Amino acid sequence: MKRYISFLLAVLMLATLVPSTALADSGTADMKASNDLKILIKYWEGASLKAYKAHPSEKYWTIGYGHYGSDVYEGMEITAEQADAYFEQDIVQFETAANRTIAKYGLTASQNVFDALVSLAYNFGPNWVEANTGWRLARYIQSNFKDSYGNRIPDLEIADAFAVLCSAGGDILPGLVKRRVNEAEIFLYGNYNTALTNFVTVTIDANGGAVNGNRVVAYNKDKPYGSLPTATRQGYSLDYWKDSDTGAVLTGSTVAEKSRYITAVWSGGDAPATYKLTVSGGEGSGSYAEGAKIRLVPTPSSGKAFVRWDVTGAAAALGSDGYYYITMPASDVTAVAVWRDVCQLGDKCPTKNFTDNPVTYWAHSDIDSVVSSGLFKGTSDTTFGPDIVMSRCMLITVLYRLEGSPDVTGYENRFNDVDTEGYYYNALLWGSHNNISNGYSDGRFAPDDQLTREQLVTFLHRYANYKGYNTDVYADIGGYADASDVSPFARESMCWAIGAGIVNGIGNNTLSPQGSALRAQVAAMFNRFAGGMT
Repeated sequence: MKRYISFLLAVLMLATLVPSTALADSGTADMKASNDLKILIKYWEGASLKAYKAHPSEKYWTIGYGHYGSDVYEGMEITAEQADAYFEQDIVQFETAANRTIAKYGLTASQNVFDALVSLAYNFGPNWVEANTGWRLARYIQSNFKDSYGNRIPDLEIADAFAVLCSAGGDILPGLVKRRVNEAEIFLYGNYNTALTNFVTVTIDANGGAVNGNRVVAYNKDKPYGSLPTATRQGYSLDYWKDSDTGAVLTGSTVAEKSRYITAVWSGGDAPATYKLTVSGGEGSGSYAEGAKIRLVPTPSSGKAFVRWDVTGAAAALGSDGYYYITMPASDVTAVAVWRDVCQLGDKCPTKNFTDNPVTYWAHSDIDSVVSSGLFKGTSDTTFGPDIVMSRCMLITVLYRLEGSPDVTGYENRFNDVDTEGYYYNALLWGSHNNISNGYSDGRFAPDDQLTREQLVTFLHRYANYKGYNTDVYADIGGYADASDVSPFARESMCWAIGAGIVNGIGNNTLSPQGSALRAQVAAMFNRFAGGMT
């Protein structure tokens, strides 16, 4: 018995040597976000299956349920299942951060407190508490929600500390206001219902003045406001606040039954002279007083990247939020957005190293497609050669790649002028074996001869029949000025190619059947062919 008691005393002594924070870590390390919270985060974030930037100043792109980082790129698209996978992957680091915060600052390790901290970390990053000590909410967490006298911070003050964290680039985002108050409800009361039952907010428009405090303020729902925000404006006095939507006058006795926008109503003062700002290619146009600071917002344009603002009458300065600002002089100003063309695939453009396939080139997308699919290769590491005339062996090689480069063992070489070591040899064996690439009557294939447009459509027509595609889409070519120039062997194929939309005339109502086929033209035809055959 004595030895048993001595053992118990030893255990108790050992326990006194273990830091309390270590015990806290062991108690909260396995906490996980509840399903209720996961549903809410997905509701707040929304699922975007295409990459976007929530704000131009952001370094990286975002996709799915707020997945953000260097692995997301412009033009990226994912499935709903991949969005769910990213979400489950991402939330782990924020669960870890919430566990660490609870242990570090001795917070109550309840599910609702944990869930609120996970949601905040999901929005602001895993180290947001330590990185933003100027935020009231961060300071309250660090003090375990106690004031300097050790008293508990009132619930309304905590909700207000949540609510003010709702802006991006200086703009109040209504969705974030609602999310912050939802998080406060979860944190304080374990209420996961998005219908706010304890708090509402006012979002303030100072109407030319300056708010004394924050532009968003939380109030107890269904109780009188008590005191409304204060604001100042040089040369004016604040008469009252009105509901921005209804115009109703608001006072301290008005019941805060819902969240609303409020606008200051002023009296006195002389209206200052205003000057016109005209913005082309973006937002910011209007009439402004001298000294007014106006943000210029370029309007996004598909396939374009913003370069700069060309401003006449003033200067545009880059702000910390990533936007340019103009300080109005005592004169009119114009601002024009300057853009440059960019590939829709962004950094994933397969021909970005080809100097002869700029994004402005008419066949840029077609060339991207045939290069990414492996049908065409560059003529060097930095060139595609769009204006190089295709040869007959080049085309049959492309068709062979399209077919997946099948085995040609046992196939007969029917021609007397081909190089058995040539890059095209296997392709030629396959093509002739399947009656796609036939030669001339004298036994030649003439692999290096220039490919004509009528030969091109003939090869494509034979390949389509070989694949069993529906080729019953013929068009009458008699209306073309040079229809009589089409060779007899190619007439049916030319009618099919025109009817299928694979080949178009080249101007002056001509087909140019004997004309040469350029690599860029063939790339475009292959894309039409691949997109129209069934």
